[in-house]
Amino acid sequence: MNDQSTTSKAQDVATARSARCVSVTLSDCRADEAHAVLDYLSSLFPYEECGRVTPDRHPHTPNVWSASLDVTAVASPSNVPRRPVGVRGPVEVTLQGAPLDVAAVHAALEDAFSFHDEGTVSGDQEREVQLRISSR
Repeated sequence: MNDQSTTSKAQDVATARSARCVSVTLSDCRADEAHAVLDYLSSLFPYEECGRVTPDRHPHTPNVWSASLDVTAVASPSNVPRRPVGVRGPVEVTLQGAPLDVAAVHAALEDAFSFHDEGTVSGDQEREVQLRISSR
């Protein structure tokens, strides 16, 4: 048996348990709007882009962008440069994760955008929130 392999697996499990992630899905928007929202969120939370972010090919082509935000190391809002975040129209945003983690991302969006809560679904360990955000 390889002790190094066992140690590596234990470290991977510990890292997975310590990471607090919120899944963010953006739709009903153009690629530049998705980039603007994700750039703002990445100034607060490290993230891994999961969906495609490509230029629009056709105005009626549906696109969805997704990212997984790590909310374990949240930047202080005072350390984040306040820059205008531009979106032309309403952007549909879905947040999914542990209730406190979703609340942290929700608060960050509230600081930068006007928005309307479209609904919330709560489970035992998880919450899903749907929002429509737009520029202030």
